[in-house]
Amino acid sequence: MAHVNAHSKKGQDRLVVLDEVQQISEWERAVASLNAEPRTRVVISGSNASMFAGELATRIAGRYVTMQVFSLTLAEFGELHAGVKGARLGSEEMFRLYLRLGGLPGLLHTDLSVLVTDQMLGDIFNTIAVRDIISQHNIRDVPLFQDVARFAMDNLGSPLSAKRIADFLKSQRRSASVDTVLSYLLYLGEAFLLNAVLRYDLKGKKHLETNAKRYLGDIGLRNGVLGYREADIGGILENLVYLELRQRGYRVAAGSAESGEIDFVAEDQTGRMYIQVAYLLESRKTLERELRPFSLLDDAYPRYLLTLDPHQPRDLQGVRHRSIERFLLGDNLE
Repeated sequence: MAHVNAHSKKGQDRLVVLDEVQQISEWERAVASLNAEPRTRVVISGSNASMFAGELATRIAGRYVTMQVFSLTLAEFGELHAGVKGARLGSEEMFRLYLRLGGLPGLLHTDLSVLVTDQMLGDIFNTIAVRDIISQHNIRDVPLFQDVARFAMDNLGSPLSAKRIADFLKSQRRSASVDTVLSYLLYLGEAFLLNAVLRYDLKGKKHLETNAKRYLGDIGLRNGVLGYREADIGGILENLVYLELRQRGYRVAAGSAESGEIDFVAEDQTGRMYIQVAYLLESRKTLERELRPFSLLDDAYPRYLLTLDPHQPRDLQGVRHRSIERFLLGDNLE
């Protein structure tokens, strides 16, 4: 409090920002004291969701508003790139760069070489893992934790259970209990590295508690840990669409049925929409495979197929075909 008073004028409006408060002992006492000051607003930030999941209500007296901050969208990435580099890239080149780097703004202040950015992304992941997970939860088997994280990153968009990961580790002669794997996935979620997306039973109209899908909070972190692989483009695009939906304020689930799945069931205050994500529709068989899950639906909410294929019409059997790139740049789907 003394520091704030020494660097501000009495009687003026003040905005106090406390970053990474989970690293500060008894931070809530300082925040409570600042909140009691007239004409003073306090913003606190942190990179651990457990702090915001319920602790604020008990640790801070008074009203507060929470907000999740996401990494840059494709549109924001392009705007910042132009500002930092002094020139705009072509849309295709910018999109390819975004697929590789993700949306962490600090990367744009480097030379953008693969060597530098991959090293930086790997270091960012390791820093978050060590600071917010390994140290906080006293994880002793660090290699095992890293293996769980890598497996989850390598299976973006696939239903993922702790048992499946434990069975895989066992096949690699690594011992891990299901409870341990489940805890590691929870910790990765609390640190905003992995987002769990529950499956939604399209027939029973309810959320399922098992085999959630998981998407990264920033796709660049995956490339920093595993390296960018063109063969993984499907999961990468799906991850980016998920993040865009979340930033637009949608609640997102994964549609599930015995005979097929729909990538995303997105809802907000205006209603619901169903979304399939695909890279290219190179054959009729591929097109039919992507459209088939929509036949599972028994309502009239809009249905969208998002791809990078420029050759398909905008409407396919009642499903609206849209460009992933344009959607990530901010276009509405309607």
